[in-house]
Amino acid sequence: MSRSENQQLADLGVEARQVLTNPAFNEALRLMREDAYRQWKTCPIRDAEGQLLLLQAARLTDKVESVLRGILEAGKLASAKISIDEERDEPAARRLMRRVL
Repeated sequence: MSRSENQQLADLGVEARQVLTNPAFNEALRLMREDAYRQWKTCPIRDAEGQLLLLQAARLTDKVESVLRGILEAGKLASAKISIDEERDEPAARRLMRRVL
């Protein structure tokens, strides 16, 4: 991956962290899960299609959170790769001075 691609991934990771730490977002996910569960409990047993749709809604909220966590981890990895590449590209004299100091 190029540096710009890694930087884009790192930026997405930062944005994903902001979303995952946002109290309003977490509250929305919690309410969606609770609502799907509550509706599923009251759904008639014979309503297989309704139960399936409610299961899909519950899984969708989990999937959104999972995808954001994946983006966050990819961003961390991209940031680490950028740091490693910068250190590798650093001139030898500068690297020596950094280690001495």
